Amino acid sequence: MSIQVFNTLSGKKEEFVPLNGNKVTMYSCGPTVYDMSHLGHARTFIVWDVVQRYLRFAGYDVTFVRNITDVDDKIINRAKELGITPEKLARQFTYAFWHDMASLGVDFPDYEPRATEYIAQMIKFVEELIASGHAYEAGGDVYFDVASFKDYGKLGKQNLEQLLVGAREQVVSQDSLAALKKNPVDFALWKRAGDDELGWPSPWGRGRPGWHLECSTMVKHILGESIDIHVGGEDLVFPHHENEIAQSEALHGKPLANYWLHNGFVQINTEKMSKSLGNFSTIRDLLQTFSADTIRLFVLQTHYRNPIDFTLDSVASTKTGIQRLLRAAAFAENSENNGKSEATISDEAKTVVADFAKNFSEAMNNDFNTAVAISHLFQLSDYINKSKSTTDKHSLAEHLVSYANILGLTLDDTRTEVDSPLGGKLVDLLLTLRQEAKAKKDFASSDLIRKSLTDLGITVMDTPAGASWERS
Repeated sequence: MSIQVFNTLSGKKEEFVPLNGNKVTMYSCGPTVYDMSHLGHARTFIVWDVVQRYLRFAGYDVTFVRNITDVDDKIINRAKELGITPEKLARQFTYAFWHDMASLGVDFPDYEPRATEYIAQMIKFVEELIASGHAYEAGGDVYFDVASFKDYGKLGKQNLEQLLVGAREQVVSQDSLAALKKNPVDFALWKRAGDDELGWPSPWGRGRPGWHLECSTMVKHILGESIDIHVGGEDLVFPHHENEIAQSEALHGKPLANYWLHNGFVQINTEKMSKSLGNFSTIRDLLQTFSADTIRLFVLQTHYRNPIDFTLDSVASTKTGIQRLLRAAAFAENSENNGKSEATISDEAKTVVADFAKNFSEAMNNDFNTAVAISHLFQLSDYINKSKSTTDKHSLAEHLVSYANILGLTLDDTRTEVDSPLGGKLVDLLLTLRQEAKAKKDFASSDLIRKSLTDLGITVMDTPAGASWERS
């Protein structure tokens, strides 16, 4: 079955066919580094990490690029608030972003260009747009002439006349800009900068690039004038990606990307999670309480195009699912089946594996439906836990871990890990004392020990072989 993707440009699912045989070029809009990353960012970058992982699993030769926007008005304004240079602020939060992504198990892209590394190329891009009649200089700024690009609005399904009416209403309070622009919807390619502001020399005076220009330039110089897949959050459809299309396609006369994929928002009380609204939990804070696997599972249990409603309780409830997978995956550790032929497993287990692999791939081939793919991971884990055959358990657990890795789930078993080796030994000692209390029929003491451990986040499980424990 071929991979089907929902293309924002066409508004429907399409068969994915790369431009160049087996090679896939994929670009993701990265962060604007002026603050700590939150769960909304985690969702975006986890989703596109999984997409590139699955494309590689499916046999494609993927070149994945994710940029860093390290020059932007938000960076400049935040730096002024903190009394530091924009360059220092951008470095600080770039490193923080890298740390957070590594903590979440998000693979580093093949290329991760910073906008400030491509200023010369951006200036040349603008010069070529001016020469071709698609841009104009006005008072040290340079604007893209939206009216010169007849397809403007095709990604976001916007009508140019309606956009002009809406823009004219908005620019009443922007008289200075209105006087410079031919049309209110024309967007900045280059912004003039004062002597004390961050800027670079250009043919139009000292200034800095517009945000939309940055991505078009980096796409062109790293991947080419046309790429296979361009991705980002749904808030980027208009105007950011719309403007990327306009400036790139006006200059090159060919599609910027064949497939445009966009993920939905993380919401709190149906309101988008964002820094501007101040209603966000940072990735760093969430990782103090939840494992990376728990956060990834929370994100991926919803299809990437649908919104996610976030509460701490909703993330906490995902812990149960992770533990369900971990109990099954644990059978892959120290497996007696490592390196041996699968001919030794039962016919029933072989059928289970074949059906699982088929169902998992069908889910992912259907517009990367991780929610359904995860349901098949749970079904396989349940079979493993119920199986009476040690050999089957080992073999199937190895498949479980392997396919979970495609989703970036490590399934590293941390259930019996506490803050120090001594802590684990103390838990074992308490369970021994509990067992002795039960043997003496001192059930009050036994129950007290169990409740005390539960209150500390440790689940005690009684089995015929004795009591075991794990962190909840």
